[in-house]
Amino acid sequence: MKNLRTKIAILAISFVSFLGIQSASALEGLAVGVSLNTAGFMGTGKETMTGSGAATTQKDVTEEDGAFGEDVASVFVEYAASDMVSLGVEVFADDVTTPENLNLQESTRNTVKATFKDHTTLYANVNMPFNTYLKLGYHMVDIATQESLGTGSKYNDVDTTGYTLGLGYQAKSDNGMFVRLEVSVSEYDDVTATSTVDSSKEVSVSDMYGAMGSLKIGKSF
Repeated sequence: MKNLRTKIAILAISFVSFLGIQSASALEGLAVGVSLNTAGFMGTGKETMTGSGAATTQKDVTEEDGAFGEDVASVFVEYAASDMVSLGVEVFADDVTTPENLNLQESTRNTVKATFKDHTTLYANVNMPFNTYLKLGYHMVDIATQESLGTGSKYNDVDTTGYTLGLGYQAKSDNGMFVRLEVSVSEYDDVTATSTVDSSKEVSVSDMYGAMGSLKIGKSF
């Protein structure tokens, strides 16, 4: 999945660079822009440890809910497939890292956090009356785990996908410049990772949701 998103990002960047040498007619239907986003995310994290001996097969489960907010910028490229529908790709300009969770068990200090990397969204905007639009999108995200556990466990990075639904309003000038206000909600698929040093231990994150408010500025051709 990472290779696919890398190719999409390279294509988008190359395409934007290519815009500068094209005629106005060749660019018709294209739009590029930047977005300032205020987002909130939530999910449930769980670590499961299972003993390997005959007398230690009982599972020890640690579970906790978490939520956090983040401001992040993104860039997007769109193409107007018709008067009603535009297709686009949007990429976060920065990684998003969760707050660090500290769990003290007697003399053991456990800390866990995760970084959401290369957050990429493929989407369609459907125009509606009164300069509003409906946004339907598909997310692709890499999740890098960053843990320091007294158990000695380390977990591989994982990736997830998800869907987003949004509603926006656009104000556009005669020269193609536009401003959008957009709100959206997202749901991400559950993920699970197994310890690289002990296969009886695994972590999972479920019930991952997000909500975002965006100010978008761009230019259409």
